[in-house]
Amino acid sequence: MAETFEIHYAGEWAALYVGGRLVIVGDTYRTEEEALSLLGVRTVHDDAFMRGQTQRDGVAATVGDIVTYRVERDRRQAEADRLRAEARRLLAEADVLGAPGPGGERS
Repeated sequence: MAETFEIHYAGEWAALYVGGRLVIVGDTYRTEEEALSLLGVRTVHDDAFMRGQTQRDGVAATVGDIVTYRVERDRRQAEADRLRAEARRLLAEADVLGAPGPGGERS
């Protein structure tokens, strides 16, 4: 039989008991993190599971869907960054070409 995990709460404090024995007591979030860690739960702080939208029914159905979205999102961001850098380069080039030449005239 698997060990039982219990978290007991009192306001912002919580205690984690595993198999009836105290493992940790402290802030609720810290106690929950410890329980998740002991259970082997991987926590991921990335909104890719929302797939760029804000509705519950739009959430990724599988971790594979999340990975696919994240790869595409990162590809789009890299392309946007590349285009912004190119735009800055072109604007700088235009500024040089549009600068007044000798005698005050524009080239």
